[in-house]
Amino acid sequence: MRHFAFILVILALAFGAAHAITIGSCADGTQYGKCSTVNPGSYCTGDITAPGLQVYVAMCKCEAVSGWIQQGDGNDAVCAQAKCADGTLNGQCSAVTKPKVCVGGSTYSDNATKCNCPAGKRVAAGGIFCEFIPCTDGDVSVPEGTCSAKKQKKCVNGQLVDKASECDCPTGMTRQGETCGVVCSDGTKDGACSTTKPNVCTNGYLLDDAIKCGCPDDKPNIVGKQCTDSVLAAVPGADLLGSSPSGNSTGSAASGSNAISCCCLPTALIGIIGGFAFFRKNE
Repeated sequence: MRHFAFILVILALAFGAAHAITIGSCADGTQYGKCSTVNPGSYCTGDITAPGLQVYVAMCKCEAVSGWIQQGDGNDAVCAQAKCADGTLNGQCSAVTKPKVCVGGSTYSDNATKCNCPAGKRVAAGGIFCEFIPCTDGDVSVPEGTCSAKKQKKCVNGQLVDKASECDCPTGMTRQGETCGVVCSDGTKDGACSTTKPNVCTNGYLLDDAIKCGCPDDKPNIVGKQCTDSVLAAVPGADLLGSSPSGNSTGSAASGSNAISCCCLPTALIGIIGGFAFFRKNE
C-alpha cells in the first residue's frame, strides 16, 4: 500500500512538471497569462496547452516594448512604432543626419558602423563616430583642424582654407590677411608698382620698370625701363656726334661742323706735339 502511494506522488509531480512546461510556450516565449515584451500590446492567452498571442492593448501597454507608443483609446487603441523628430522610425538610421540612429523614438545615438558616414567623412576608430577625411596639401596629409606643414593652409571640415593668422607663412613670404605673399622692403606686394616710381616688386626685389610703373615728375623721360631727366637721351636716334634725325639742312651743317671739330682736333694736337719734338732734336 505504501508503495502504491509513493507511485501516485511521483506521477503527480511528473504531471505537474509537464503541465508547467506546456503553459509556458507562446511563440515569442511569453508565459501564459503574461504581456509580451517583444510584441507590443500582445497578451499570451487561449488554449492552456497551446497558447497564442492576442492584441490586448487595454491590458498590455504599448510602451512596455521599447520604441512603441499607444495611439487612440479604449477598444480603438493600437500600438505604433515611435518616430524621432525627423521622422526616423525607432531603431532605424536617420536619412537626414548620419550616423544618427533613432533610439526609443525620442533620442538619437551615433552608430557609424550601422548608419555609415556623410560625404567627406569616414568611420572613426571604434566604429561609433565619424571623422573628417584628412586634407591633402600636395604630398602632405593634413588632419582635420590642423595646419599644413607647408603653412598658410588649415584643414577645416575636410577642406583646405587659407588661415595665415593661425598657420603662419612659408619662409620668404609675408602674411596678407589670411593669405601669404612676397612683399618688398617698402611693403609693396609682389608684382605691384611701388609708390617710388619706377620700381616694381619682383620676387621680393625692387626693380626698375618705367614702362609698367611710370616715371616721377623730375625724371619724366623713359630710357629702356629706367627714367631720366635728360632731353637728349629721350630723342630717338641721337648720337655722340650730335647728329639730328630731323633732316634739317642747317642742323646738319652745324652737326657736320661739330663732327669735324671733334674729329680733327686730336690730329692737330698730335702734329703740334710731333713738330715740337722734332725741333728740340735738331737743336
